[in-house]
Amino acid sequence: MPEPKLTELLSPSVLARIDDYSLLARTVVEGFISGLHRSLFQGFGSEFFQYRPYVAGDDLKYVDWKVYARQDRLQTKVFQEETNMNCCLVLDASASMDYQGDRAACNKLRYAAMAAACLAYLASRQGDRVGLYAYGDGLQTVVHPGRGGGLRGVLSAIARLKPAGVADHRQALDFVSDSVRRRGIVVWLSDFHGAEDEVGSLLKRFRFSHHEGVAFQILDPDELDLPFAGTMRFVDSEHSGEIVTAPEEVREEYRQRVAEFTETIRLSCLREQVDYLFMRSDENLGNLLAAYLHRRESLA
Repeated sequence: MPEPKLTELLSPSVLARIDDYSLLARTVVEGFISGLHRSLFQGFGSEFFQYRPYVAGDDLKYVDWKVYARQDRLQTKVFQEETNMNCCLVLDASASMDYQGDRAACNKLRYAAMAAACLAYLASRQGDRVGLYAYGDGLQTVVHPGRGGGLRGVLSAIARLKPAGVADHRQALDFVSDSVRRRGIVVWLSDFHGAEDEVGSLLKRFRFSHHEGVAFQILDPDELDLPFAGTMRFVDSEHSGEIVTAPEEVREEYRQRVAEFTETIRLSCLREQVDYLFMRSDENLGNLLAAYLHRRESLA
């Protein structure tokens, strides 16, 4: 049987069938890393990572002479850097994250949870301490970096998450900002519903605390194009408000407002020097992992 392609390993339709977050994260990250054709970590720490061809000027003490004796070619050892940073995963587990349309293999929380598990595994693989802060109308889960069982504790906490409550973005972000003193990376995964007026001020605190930020906005495909037909009743999952309308009559204006909403979040992030990536909940996780690695590498 042929090996599955990397795009298949990263697909939500495949991953949503895996209940074990440890297995899921290991499968995705190891597949993603092995699929790269260059070294991601060029520093010299204490953990051996891989080989690369010797280049004139490289320090000879990192040449593997046993490989040279066997293969008659010079290979340099590349090591994984050990910077021991904090990686804080802030995960929106409010009721709005429970939505799943027909085109997605899972709801938004499950997608965000799979992404968070992979990021936790990736950060741990690099020697970083990982923390998890999940919230709805209050903090549902708190696992501080370096405490709470490390990677295993974070993955276990992710597996217990249930979508509920009205998202209190400010309380969650304020708590993380006040609790995490050591400089690191804060990764925020949310649909950002109800946050457009305060994203900038919340992220500003992290910049002043010298934390690096990455924001992943996750929306279901239905939320982007309103694909429904006929008269329908739409119910707000967090505030219980409802509206009856014919999607065909409001679709164009709706799409424009969604575009304005996501652009507001994107610009707020960029103004505060926070990396932003928009993700549909039916997209594979490759771009998300690459975006995190890009930010992590910039701190090495």
